[in-house]
Amino acid sequence: MSVLALFSSTACGGDEGGSGGDRPSVEDIEAQIAKSSGDQVTEDQSACLAKTYYESDLSDEAVRLLVEAEDVAKISPEDLSEADQKASKELYDPLVKCLTPAE
Repeated sequence: MSVLALFSSTACGGDEGGSGGDRPSVEDIEAQIAKSSGDQVTEDQSACLAKTYYESDLSDEAVRLLVEAEDVAKISPEDLSEADQKASKELYDPLVKCLTPAE
């Protein structure tokens, strides 16, 4: 599940003194997931992932970094604030659930 590795490692960002602002919408997050993952995830999985990120404890800045990244694979976990590092780790199980096919 390379897409899981991609998004769990990039559910980061950080509070690097960015410009601030509002949290990206679920639609914005979903668009980035679709762009970054190509055909590795279904529409339903993409929607679930986007909702999970949106409702997570990640800071608005971290979610914005994910959405605005040219290449999400280049986002480094070291860029995380301590709070975003913790929130990112807590996303692993919910993201796996999104990517697990329904029986």
